[in-house]
Amino acid sequence: MRNEEKLSSSNSDFLRKYGIDIKNPKLEKDLNAKTLKTGTTTVGLICKDAVIFATDKRASMGYFVASKTSEKVYRIQDHLWMTTAGGVADAQYLVDVLRAETTIYQLNHNDKPMLIKSAGKLLSNILYSNKMFPYQVGLMLGGVTEEEGPIILNIGAYGSILKEKFSAVGSGQNFSYGVLEAKFKDNLTVEEGKEIIKKAVTSSIIRDMASGNGIDIAVIKKEGPAEREFIPI
Repeated sequence: MRNEEKLSSSNSDFLRKYGIDIKNPKLEKDLNAKTLKTGTTTVGLICKDAVIFATDKRASMGYFVASKTSEKVYRIQDHLWMTTAGGVADAQYLVDVLRAETTIYQLNHNDKPMLIKSAGKLLSNILYSNKMFPYQVGLMLGGVTEEEGPIILNIGAYGSILKEKFSAVGSGQNFSYGVLEAKFKDNLTVEEGKEIIKKAVTSSIIRDMASGNGIDIAVIKKEGPAEREFIPI
């Protein structure tokens, strides 16, 4: 039985238990869609010597705000971070897998960090191998290494990889892209990048009802832990 059929059957059984019988296939399809969809805004851009990620803090199910403190930017290793949009369970599972794989790599290579592109390919292979029953996610992977410099990869649910200077993923991405297209330039300082990324996420929070409850920022550099900042909105 397909996942969609299982979900549909489960919803119908629950409704019938309480005397509600949905016979309209369109209504049942809409109910399932609301169960599966989550909204968010995640944004990333590269600076001269750093990568900056910013996300909102809201997790939603349909029109319901499920969390106001949702984590959407994750440390994989000190030099490697990931943002997540989509299904929370799928995203958290992929974060755990990538953390484990990159840690094993470092243990086997005298603590040498995995390249960003290598980590992106690893994640892409995991996603592509499940394309018949895909993870409901939109991801960005980014960081800084000696060999690559600052780099951001936009990774799709089926495993596509796009190297970008700036990127946005999630239900609020269109609003963020407007700011990024207008303001981004090469060789930004970290402070300039932070101002742009704040404006980008704020524009999405203002217009996208599935985004909100503050801005979570991570500044990833070649050495040392990432700088974190939270801006309440």
